Amino acid sequence: MRFRILGHASLEVETGGVNLVCDPWLAGSAYWRSWWNFPPPPEGLLDGLAPDFIYLSHLHWDHFHGPTLRRLGLDRTILVPRTPDRRIIDDLRKMGCRNVRELDHGVGVDLGGLRVTSYQIGPFTDSALVIEADGVVILNANDAKFMGGPLRQILRRHPRIDFALRSHSSANSRLCYRFTDAPDASFDDLSAYSREFARFCAAVRPRYAIPFASNHCFLHEETYAFNDTVNFSANVAAYFAARGITDPLCVPMSPGDRWDDEQGFQLAPVVDDLPAAIERYRAAKLDTLERQKTKEEATGLAVRHVIRHLQAIVDGTPGLLRRRFRDKPILIVGRSAKGDRAVAVDLAAATVTEVPIDEIERWPIRIHSSALIINDCCATRNWNSLGISKRVRFVCQRRDASILRLFNYVLNAHEYELLPIRRILDRRFIGVWMRRWREIPLYLHILANFALRRGFDMGRHLPRAATSALN
Repeated sequence: MRFRILGHASLEVETGGVNLVCDPWLAGSAYWRSWWNFPPPPEGLLDGLAPDFIYLSHLHWDHFHGPTLRRLGLDRTILVPRTPDRRIIDDLRKMGCRNVRELDHGVGVDLGGLRVTSYQIGPFTDSALVIEADGVVILNANDAKFMGGPLRQILRRHPRIDFALRSHSSANSRLCYRFTDAPDASFDDLSAYSREFARFCAAVRPRYAIPFASNHCFLHEETYAFNDTVNFSANVAAYFAARGITDPLCVPMSPGDRWDDEQGFQLAPVVDDLPAAIERYRAAKLDTLERQKTKEEATGLAVRHVIRHLQAIVDGTPGLLRRRFRDKPILIVGRSAKGDRAVAVDLAAATVTEVPIDEIERWPIRIHSSALIINDCCATRNWNSLGISKRVRFVCQRRDASILRLFNYVLNAHEYELLPIRRILDRRFIGVWMRRWREIPLYLHILANFALRRGFDMGRHLPRAATSALN
């Protein structure tokens, strides 16, 4: 067996002439020119790929990347987790993919020399893939945060894991909050990412821990400053070294780096001066960034379309949940050189209306982004990408941050077909969750800790012996 890191969350595994590529994002950027592979994939790498199978772990655009899939060829066999909803299948078919195969949770599949097993987790489903060949076992956990019973299931089925790959940096919106009553407050604990990576690896006990699915940087002018908050692979390796963790051995890998069962690791030199390398990268992409800026400036908010889309979401949200937004309407502001425009979403009153732009300061809870981006979120039903892109600012008082988080959960619930409620009352939904029943005790445990005001700590849901040395 051999495997190669292709990019941010892109992995290639090959044995006996069978080639599998996971989560290929290799062409250009993601999230409206915000995210870029870093270090960049080697020149010509994408053109040299000819996978027999492509696995897509979940819907996010740095994993399900349309431009890359089109370059690889839509006739490829695409493997996806069988989720309670049909969203990922529907999106692939709209693209023109016809050879799509769903993998049931926990059921191994032989690909002709490679054996793969998909494990799913989360209400907004993410997944991991266990890949086995020639006596080597890879756990590609990717972005999926396995713990509790779902993690124990993987470890019982695959007690000896050679390589564990997992994310280790921020892919959420927490850094995008601006509190009007606490301008300097931070809504994220950046030190937690290396710790969680190390705790997970201590629980899995692989031979090698590979920092993965966080190998990107920000080049757009709105997000460039966030490079200071990226937890790069070198930081994870430094965390292991500072604590004397050598089992597992942490091995950062860059695009093009590989391992095979004859020669072991083949690694390129690490980038010494990250800020300088990122600045050179940005300079090389200035033309592309300027074209995006020009396009966004020329695009106004499609108010009628946005209102129609959001009204359908409001109408499909249960009344009991809408009442949580009583006296908490949310203003969505679309920025454009053609003139900013704003739409107010009042879930409690079940209304979506346009608001004069000169009145926006009267609204204490607001979402600000490019009009083009807001239009895209509606057109593609991908509000989940807005926060990940970090090309958004959530403006509110600190006490209202929970309202904005809940609003984002409502949007996600509709996009992942958990709402309206009628969507979950079908055989597929029930059948998938019967396979994933181990998640239910985990969620009850997490909810109990919140009820007791203990908050969330991943370490509570991992084997104590495995994490005690890291606490």
